[in-house]
Amino acid sequence: MKINRCFKASVLAMCVMAMPLTAQAKELVAANVGPADTAQGQAMKKFGERLEELTQGELTVQVFYDGQLGGLNETFEQLKGGQIDIGVGVPGVLAEYAPQIQALVVPFVFRDFEHWKRTVNGPVADKINAIVKDKADIQVLGYFGGSVRNLVTRTEVSSLDDLKGLRIRLHPSEILTTAWSSVGIQPTVMAYGEIYNGLQLGVVDGLENEPEWILRMKFYEQAKTYVLTEHEIVTRPFLFSGKTFASLSSAHQAAVLQAGKEAAEFEYELEHRLDAASRLELANEHGMKLVEVDKGNFQSFVQKALVPVIKNQGLEELVGDILSQ
Repeated sequence: MKINRCFKASVLAMCVMAMPLTAQAKELVAANVGPADTAQGQAMKKFGERLEELTQGELTVQVFYDGQLGGLNETFEQLKGGQIDIGVGVPGVLAEYAPQIQALVVPFVFRDFEHWKRTVNGPVADKINAIVKDKADIQVLGYFGGSVRNLVTRTEVSSLDDLKGLRIRLHPSEILTTAWSSVGIQPTVMAYGEIYNGLQLGVVDGLENEPEWILRMKFYEQAKTYVLTEHEIVTRPFLFSGKTFASLSSAHQAAVLQAGKEAAEFEYELEHRLDAASRLELANEHGMKLVEVDKGNFQSFVQKALVPVIKNQGLEELVGDILSQ
């Protein structure tokens, strides 16, 4: 007898069919907003392979790439409802249920990649994960990320003074808008899919992004300056539906946690390597000018401006815990 799992995403209605081999067999549904060849996409595939191995074929995973099941918000809502089982989130979406996760995207909170790894595999992440599980009924299996965000501009930049007055596309986050406003930037809200045309038409002067997506979205065609602010290490929670997790046997739950941990480690090591390679490709093959600025000066402006925001959002303890590691 076939088991039907039908649900409606924001962009299409899907019906996933699975034929269990035993009473314990189950096919899980994973959603990835990006392509299969990204580090996230490859990690999703690895998670499925490892989970199938650990459960001797009783749990398998079907991954839908390229946002087939909706964007980040739709994926999160479907994870909460149990319509899909696995996905990748962003702190901005999870912050509605766990505001503490915003501590992970405070500019310059991480000194380097090793510091980031210690944090997402340590007690700070454990605390955040417990809140996400309690408030949103979603299990955090680990963290994807490891690439480094910098500033992309249409105009040439050689110092912080050159940033004043530039209209930079940012996520509508108080932390980000406050940080960038501290150096004179005009934060501008724009949908991600509209950025290329926005650069082309001069509606925005730039954006902040990691090298891989500058390549994939071809932003380098419209903005030739890459300012190496290195203000954020990308952090993406790897998520599993709490409803699905509760329905599994203890052995299968242990397998999910193990496969998730391994997939996250695989993903962030791969993403970090691809980040460095993508930065070189932007310079060597697409003519982007990589500009070093006084990062310490930038950091001092940002940290001073963010003191009241961090306090008002109740992030002082977690940010302090991260910085002390």
